[in-house]
Amino acid sequence: MNTKTLWLVVTVIGLLALLGGSAGALTAGTEPQDVGPLPDDAEIAADVPARINYQGRLTDASGLPLDGAYPMRFQLYSGASGGTQWWDSGTLSVAVDDGLFNAALDVIAPVFDGRELWLRIYVNGEWLSPRQALLPAPYALSLRPGAEIAGQPDPSGYVLRVEMAGAHATRAAVWGYTSTGDAVRGTSAGGYGLAGYTDDGYAVRGLDSGTTQARGYGGYFSSANGIGVYGYSSGLTTASNAYAPGVYGRSQNGVGVYGLSDTSRAGVYGESTSSFGVYGRSSTDAGVYGYSSSDVGVYGYTGGNDSNDYGVLGRGGDGTYAVRGYKSGSGSGLGVYGQNDGTGSGVSGNSVSYVGVYAYTARGDNNWGLYTSDNIHYASVTALGAEMQVVQNGDTAPLEVGDVVEIAGMDAPLDEGLPPVILVRRVREAGSSAVLGVVASGYAREWLNAPPEGPTDPDSALLQSQTGPIAPGETLQVVVRGPAQVKVAGGAFNLGDLLSGGAVVGCAQRAALVSIEGVELAPPGSVLGKALEAWDGGEGLIYVYITLQ
Repeated sequence: MNTKTLWLVVTVIGLLALLGGSAGALTAGTEPQDVGPLPDDAEIAADVPARINYQGRLTDASGLPLDGAYPMRFQLYSGASGGTQWWDSGTLSVAVDDGLFNAALDVIAPVFDGRELWLRIYVNGEWLSPRQALLPAPYALSLRPGAEIAGQPDPSGYVLRVEMAGAHATRAAVWGYTSTGDAVRGTSAGGYGLAGYTDDGYAVRGLDSGTTQARGYGGYFSSANGIGVYGYSSGLTTASNAYAPGVYGRSQNGVGVYGLSDTSRAGVYGESTSSFGVYGRSSTDAGVYGYSSSDVGVYGYTGGNDSNDYGVLGRGGDGTYAVRGYKSGSGSGLGVYGQNDGTGSGVSGNSVSYVGVYAYTARGDNNWGLYTSDNIHYASVTALGAEMQVVQNGDTAPLEVGDVVEIAGMDAPLDEGLPPVILVRRVREAGSSAVLGVVASGYAREWLNAPPEGPTDPDSALLQSQTGPIAPGETLQVVVRGPAQVKVAGGAFNLGDLLSGGAVVGCAQRAALVSIEGVELAPPGSVLGKALEAWDGGEGLIYVYITLQ
């Protein structure tokens, strides 16, 4: 038989499957190059193997059909000559019947990704020439790179559907890969750019497994004129789905949900018609953390008329803050600001076993743990310190801490809506019935009309007592009840003795007693307070509990 003049008629029947299957073994020869990343299940048998059916007709030199078994070998190359070898079948024994043969070739499925392929054929010791270009079936053109599938959906509701049978938690029905750009992109003129549906898993799942810190997104969504991310859940609140969240954020080392706004609007905005607009929970840190460099870190608003509606509601477990406001930096501002345009409270605090509202300042002068320019209503008071009154120096000389002062008259209000200011001066005679209290510190007049965000100049809020005497006309604070350091002069007295204004200007002394029906009493209105420590006589400072009579 003359094998050098074989006449070969070739017809490619089709590609039966390219979704997985056993790959044909590569034999010696040119090493095939990497064809790119393969899916994790590239070696798992699928329902249809990655196999093409190749048919041809084999004749002798005179054109007579041949019979028998012939050794054949098939190779795939990137070009008509030379090029890269992608696949090699190895030598196969192929049956030929009346010239016709059929070879089932187990190829590597990822090679058939739309790239140009040329088939080189070996028959019975002879490599046939030229190579044959593998051409697609007409509809297979829709699978080449850059191809487009267009048309109306079928009655089932889709133009293209890919289904992965079985349960494969780490596999993918559709796999998109790219080193730059979008691995999978969905666009829509009016519907969903990308829609996901699931019974019990993730409808849409994004994963960033990069190792570079602060780079990459597990999911990134943006909108030119609508909503960047919209989350909705119609699930019931059950043991395993306690909150049925529309949007759920979780982080191992950072923030579960982070919202940032480039304008004066809210970084995170939550709204609810019947429950919480935003609900945050944390076992070790902040349930909701808000930060703003120019506006409000967390803003809560309720437009309802129900007295149970809260702009911001915080609920904490053992050892936590229900609501904690913090402002960093040295500028002015407030840790928490509450406003109510209706008839309720701007800020309401309630606790069943501890403090309803806790306010603290780290300032060295302790001003102010709680600040208000309005009246305060209370049922009872528990105090560790003193109660003070803002007054004005009506003396002709400066006042100092510890000076005993008396009423010198009244002047115009320090600010609109306030009562006339009390003028004080140092006591000038022993037992003065006009005694008012003891100088505790200066008081910055800016505090009287400070805007809601606080004093505009923090340095102006320093205690005047720390910077020098209080000049005539300046405002100050006078202790009218509670412990205070008081200047004393004169004779000795004991712990608990009554004190009054003294003969030495600005000082206290032991109150002079008068006998009324055999009972020694201090003259009415003259008592300044009770000595909290004994005194041996002379001039100095001691602690006195101010309790005016």
